[in-house]
Parts: sequence; C-alpha cells; structure tokens
Amino acid sequence: MSRHRSPAAGAPGRGTVDVRRLLAGAGAPPPRSRRQALRRGATAAAVTGGALAAVAPAVSLLGTDPPSAVESARVDLASSDVVDEELFAADGAALAASVLPVRREADPPGLAAAENLLKSAGLNDAARRAEEERLAREARTNCGVDLSELGAVKPWVRDAARFLSCLYDQPDLIGVAGRGRVSDHPTGKALDLMTTGAHGDRIAACALANREALGIAYVIWEQRINYGDGWEPMENRGSLTENHFDHVHVSFEGSAGSGDPDPGLCT
Repeated sequence: MSRHRSPAAGAPGRGTVDVRRLLAGAGAPPPRSRRQALRRGATAAAVTGGALAAVAPAVSLLGTDPPSAVESARVDLASSDVVDEELFAADGAALAASVLPVRREADPPGLAAAENLLKSAGLNDAARRAEEERLAREARTNCGVDLSELGAVKPWVRDAARFLSCLYDQPDLIGVAGRGRVSDHPTGKALDLMTTGAHGDRIAACALANREALGIAYVIWEQRINYGDGWEPMENRGSLTENHFDHVHVSFEGSAGSGDPDPGLCT
C-alpha cells in the first residue's frame, strides 16, 4: 500500500501560500497575471454597482485564506490614474466607497409641495391684480356722466361718448345738431368733445386707438382728418371752431363697432 508523501519542507505545494511573502510583502507586488485578474474583478464590481469585500476577496484571488494578522491588502485597481505596476492599498470601507454607485440625495419631504403652493399663490395674486385692474378700467369708463344733451344719437355713439368722457374728465359734449355744411351731426352719427391743446391730443389718439371697437369712421382735430391710417391736412375754414382747434370731432359708421374698447390703449 502506497502512502501519501508530503511535499518537501520549504517547498510550497500547489495548495499552500508563502505566508512570509504575504506578511512582509509591503513592497513586492503579486504576479502580473493575478494583478490583472484582481483588476478585472474590481472593475466588474464597479460596473455592476456591487460592493467588494476588501480583504477576503482580495486574498482569495491570491490563492489563500485571509490570515488573521493581515488587516489590509494591496489591490492593484484598473484606473487611468494608476500606473500598471503600482499597488493601491485600501481597506474595506475605502474600496467599497470607490465602487459603490453615487446616489442622488432626494429633495427634503414637502419641498415640492411647498414650491407648488408658492407658485399657486403667485398665480392667484396675478389673477387678482388682473381682475382689480379690469374693474378699475370699467369704473373709469362707466362714470355717471350726463349724456342727456346729446340728443337722439345712435346707441354706439352714446357708448363712445360715455367711454371718452369718463376717461377725460367729462368735457362738454355735442351730439345731434344742425350744421350749415355736410355733417354727420344731424343724423346722430357724430360727437364733439370740447377741449384744447394736449388734452385734445389724448382724446383724439384714444378714439383712433379704439376705432374699430367704437365703430368710428374718422376723427377731425386741429385742421387735420384721420381715417385710421394717419393724419391729413384740411383746408382753412376761417375760425378756430370750424378748423376744430377747440373740440375733437368724431364721426361714426352706420353700424356699431366690435365693442369692448380698451382704456389701456389710451394715455
């Protein structure tokens, strides 16, 4: 019967490890093939997001169980910043931190809800301001001006008289009236707003800016006429009134305009 023969003393066998080299090998790297295997393992773990156990896997790749006296192993990690022949020493925590995926910290609880609430409050404030401005405009253009002296003017002429008069301090108004020349006054389709200077400039500009809404055909002011496409000079009729220096004359179409004039277009 043959007996198992132990390897010769001092000659490490296939299943043994040179412990002296492992304990004292602070400056001696493991064989290149094992370093490459170790690098591939560490890289694969980093790609898949897994954590490497620092000491035990590293030592097992070297072919032995971790000695109790060894607290850390030198690991050659594959990196563009590490020279191929150098070793990188890391304990378990450092190695795990180097390969674990970085997780984005979630927003604090309730932050999104708070932001939505602030946005909603801002929108509500904007809507409230818009409504207040609309009501203020309506109040400005629906004052209690007396229109009884206008006579039987067309309904849209009366609406325009209220709109313009309320915006511009209720100047004296002339509606239906006889004229010695061709005019829209006798038919109730004309309006005179008695004023002068810059005040008249603003009234004329406001009327033209709301021409379609008010159903205006043209405006005469300071010896000029405007059909909506610019001012044109007129002939001299011989007096301030005939030349429209003391009032803005507004003539209207035979039907109502689109309605809802905008005081925001007026200065």
